[in-house]
Amino acid sequence: MFPTFSSLINYIFGTDFSWPIPTFGFFVTLAFILSYLVFKSEFERKEKRGEFKAFKEYMRWGTKATTFLFLGYGFLGFFVGYKGVGALLDPDIFSRNPLRFIFSIQGNWTAGVLLALISCVLIGLLYRKWIFLKNTTETRWVRPKELLPIMLLWAGITGFIGSKVFNIFEDGNLHHAHSIFEILDFSGLTFWGGLIFGATSYLYIGMRKGMGWRHLADVGSLGMLVAYGVGRIGCHLSGDGDWGVVNTAEKPLSWLPDWMWSFRFPHNVIGQGEHISGCEGKYCYILPNGVFPTSFYEAVVILLVFAVLWKIRGRIKTPGILFVIYLFIAGTERVLIEFIRVNYKFNVFGLYLSEAQLVGFFMVVLAFLLGGYLKNNYYLSNR
Repeated sequence: MFPTFSSLINYIFGTDFSWPIPTFGFFVTLAFILSYLVFKSEFERKEKRGEFKAFKEYMRWGTKATTFLFLGYGFLGFFVGYKGVGALLDPDIFSRNPLRFIFSIQGNWTAGVLLALISCVLIGLLYRKWIFLKNTTETRWVRPKELLPIMLLWAGITGFIGSKVFNIFEDGNLHHAHSIFEILDFSGLTFWGGLIFGATSYLYIGMRKGMGWRHLADVGSLGMLVAYGVGRIGCHLSGDGDWGVVNTAEKPLSWLPDWMWSFRFPHNVIGQGEHISGCEGKYCYILPNGVFPTSFYEAVVILLVFAVLWKIRGRIKTPGILFVIYLFIAGTERVLIEFIRVNYKFNVFGLYLSEAQLVGFFMVVLAFLLGGYLKNNYYLSNR
């Protein structure tokens, strides 16, 4: 496995260097970028088709608005300088625990203050036309795609909160953690909590600006598929614990590579298993028995589904149907994969199901209900 991105690059190209960039973190970032590109492309396509329309926005410039503008960008500049430059100047401390470094008081004050001042000056120059005018109202037309940065920013923030809420619920022992950093550790992210919280904020912002929830849901379906699929690649390559149960069965197909059927995840990022003889350092553990590489299976299935839906999206005329297909496939996939995946199970009327299976089952039921509603609504509107 490749706990850091440099270990993956070294394996592929035969190089020998070290970057303190977690492989999982790299793929999460890549997933976010690719998801943004999908959202942007679909927003533009729907705008051309008249399904999304530009809207008027009124900005009242006064003391309050100006103050928040400078404070917001000043803080952003300070944070980037304080933490970013601090990490570059002290890479050893940062690489040992990046998250703890971010939430600590460690950093470079000089760089933070300097970048905060530069940010404020740039904002002052950019908005100088309105900043020094009192109670001036600016009216402008906003294209839907211009909302994407703020929509995805809030989806990311609320999604992070939701993922931790679900993770604490799923892991009954997590509330005994000794520090906030253990609760905030990225290895505990739960996809379904992030999906529900993030999607809610995305829909709320879009619908407030006059966009139909069905079109928003269709766009979101494609974005979530590519984000989930790429994220699962990161899970597999880093060995973050999202693997299956022990698999000692014989391969059903002789040509199938061993790692696709049963894998021991050497050098996994969470340090699970037995110590690898002769290995030194932090990531020196391998599982005692081969397990199902479920994160790999999920990545393949989800990205294939995304490719098919991306290909046929223009042929689907009824808004919301793409979202129904997403609900059904994603829910079914999750319910099935959990049968061979290691996870905590809840007793639900005598059936032992994981949190993900409960959510997946709900998604499938919702797909049938929503599909029936859209079909009936389409029938009534075309009578």
